[in-house]
Amino acid sequence: MSISRFLLRLALGRRLPQTAGELRVTGVAAPVTIRRDRWGVPHIDAASDADAYFALGFCQGQDRAGQLEVLWRLARGALAEWVGAVALPADRMSRHIGFRRAAEAQLSVLSAEARGAFEAFAAGVCAGTTTGLPQKPHEFAIAGGAPSAWDAADVLAVLKLQSFLLPSNWDVELARLRVLLADGPDAVRELDPVSVPPVVDPLMGAPGEAGLLDRLAADLAALQAYLPRGGGSNNWCISGTRTESGKPILASDPHLAPTTPPPWYLAHVRTPAWEVAGAGLAGAPGFPIGHNGFAAWGVTAGLTDNSDLFIETLSSDGRSVRQPDGTFVPCDVVREVVRVKGSADVVEEVLVTPRGPLLTTVLPDTKLAVSLSAVWLRPRPVEGFLTSPTARSFEAFRKPFAHWPALPLNVLYADANGTIGWQLVGEVPERAGSAGLLPHPADAAGSAWTGTVPFDAMPFQENPPCGFLATANDPPNEWAQAAFLPNPSSGQRGVGEELGHDFVDPYRARRIRELLAARDSGWTLAGASAIQLDVQSLPWREAREVVLALAPTDPDARDALALLHEWNGRVETDSSAAAVFELFVAEMCVRVARAKAPKSWATAVGEGALGVATYNLFSDRRVGHLVHLLRTQPDGWFGSWAGEMEQALAGAVRTLRREAGPGPRFWAWGHLRQLLLEHPLFGKHRWLGPAFNRGPFPWGGDSNTVSQAGARPAEPTAFTHNMANLRTAFDLADLSKSTFVLCGGQSGNPLSPHHADQLALWLQGESFVLPWDQADVIRAAVETLRLVPGGSPQNV
Repeated sequence: MSISRFLLRLALGRRLPQTAGELRVTGVAAPVTIRRDRWGVPHIDAASDADAYFALGFCQGQDRAGQLEVLWRLARGALAEWVGAVALPADRMSRHIGFRRAAEAQLSVLSAEARGAFEAFAAGVCAGTTTGLPQKPHEFAIAGGAPSAWDAADVLAVLKLQSFLLPSNWDVELARLRVLLADGPDAVRELDPVSVPPVVDPLMGAPGEAGLLDRLAADLAALQAYLPRGGGSNNWCISGTRTESGKPILASDPHLAPTTPPPWYLAHVRTPAWEVAGAGLAGAPGFPIGHNGFAAWGVTAGLTDNSDLFIETLSSDGRSVRQPDGTFVPCDVVREVVRVKGSADVVEEVLVTPRGPLLTTVLPDTKLAVSLSAVWLRPRPVEGFLTSPTARSFEAFRKPFAHWPALPLNVLYADANGTIGWQLVGEVPERAGSAGLLPHPADAAGSAWTGTVPFDAMPFQENPPCGFLATANDPPNEWAQAAFLPNPSSGQRGVGEELGHDFVDPYRARRIRELLAARDSGWTLAGASAIQLDVQSLPWREAREVVLALAPTDPDARDALALLHEWNGRVETDSSAAAVFELFVAEMCVRVARAKAPKSWATAVGEGALGVATYNLFSDRRVGHLVHLLRTQPDGWFGSWAGEMEQALAGAVRTLRREAGPGPRFWAWGHLRQLLLEHPLFGKHRWLGPAFNRGPFPWGGDSNTVSQAGARPAEPTAFTHNMANLRTAFDLADLSKSTFVLCGGQSGNPLSPHHADQLALWLQGESFVLPWDQADVIRAAVETLRLVPGGSPQNV
């Protein structure tokens, strides 16, 4: 135990949940049994759906009370009430977006089954954070207060918060706009790998445009600070015709920001009607990754464009906005009261336009404002993963995603009958007058959405001839047109640009498909899982010939080339050549950005010049753009491409000597750019951070290796901002042998034995089996808790 955690224990005690014996709770209709295995994973036996969801919420409440409180307060815009005025900008942005308002409006359109699941889960969270915990968790002992009361709208609001913060393209719209305003349309066209139509300033040089963006950036960055963004992921499935067992294999490793506790929570739930084991996001009752004994599924971020920013022109009174016909219509005005710990309440007036809420208060002397329109802000039914535990065919599995107005996902599926499939899910708007690449003038003709893409038009695939499927946040048409294009006779149209433009570089996806295609038989669970640890660099493979052809005169550049000549292209933890390459790439990305955007280059490479630009897909696509330029070396960028590359190589070596040590044996990449798991509330606190965080740890890989460890060109040696928080693999020949591992553990309590007990396995590339058969569950149980009806009403 570290000295910081020892002092925390000495001061506040362990504060562990009750996980054995019997508890009387209000909220279950019949007794529920919760068995926890050696990893702290709950195996729940319940007599009804409602009791099952209650118990799942109860377990999350016991294990993740602090994390859930942060989510609850971010979604409601109530964090300042807990931690003080420092969180007021985050609350302001949350209130303007209106996660909670939208959730309340959505309740009435839910099916009785969906609403019942959300209500039961929320009631369980309330019971878990109170009855299930003999003492308040450490976060509350330090910050004060008590766990807040959840209801069904809170569960929906957290889903909307996650939909906002996981990659979409509103942040890329802002990044493009920043580059456009500072350096003009040519800079956007030259730096954006996406094929951009004619670029026009939607603000038309209006007075106050810079202040408008600065205020918006600051508020968005404040919200992001408490729930860091990230997003990516890999998944693949292999047909039984290519496996040793004759049954499909599916693997899924979602990538999000490195946090402790992880964003994912493992559980196994059994009722008389259905059973499921897998991983759900904290604060949600569904299982985006898991199996039901017959079928398995996994997800990656789909990155389709489900939101747009609009530039609104305000009337003289600041309460109406101009429509395309030139008339002004009044906004709905919502009065939001934000409570601030230790200070007076703050009143925010939120204006809601016909497109959606204004994201900022109206600035003095500015007649422009930015509004947000998003599918997930609209009152639409939700099904999706709530029905996955009962699915017994690919058709039955995918059809409920016709009602999924939330974060877009690539969902892969495999079942014991041998079927494998892919479905792109997440409702996408149909646009008449905008490609969704930049904020669009709300009063322009054709600016309104005309509907959503019909679910039957969304791309999917079943049993492709090649015998495998894989996604890694790449464009659907990138691989659909190469190998998996849906049958033209199906009438599908969903691989076109109407779904979005802002996907990631396809290197991870291409590497996975390369490995899968290289072996047409004999695949095992271990072999498929090993792909998750692959750190081969395809960007180096593409750039190698050009880089090694250099004949530098600078001795430091020659030292760099000497290492790269012998490099195998694997971005391994102990590789000094990998460090040279990564710093070379970062430096060249900066030089390329400066060449075309001398005023806004920092935005393009992910420096914090624009609040949200510290992580967005505009900056994350720099490497693919750079590699293309290195191979083609077009005119108009530099006096000499060879000269720029030589200077960048030399600079990489000088940086390594200055920051790491005098020679290559000091330059190990994974020791230079490390992994730190940060607590959402105390992670950056000087004294509390070491007690609640885990790490840092040396770790290999980069943004474009299958084993992702994101590194921004602006800060290539900063802690990685994106990684696999969870690794899973499923063999449909025997789903009881499915493997899981979290980067950390089940508990958010830093003094729990389950706070980081899976971390060593994760760092070693290993995993554990989650028991499935009832006899195995009983044998694996180390603690058993029974919830029985009764007790005092919970804080609901």
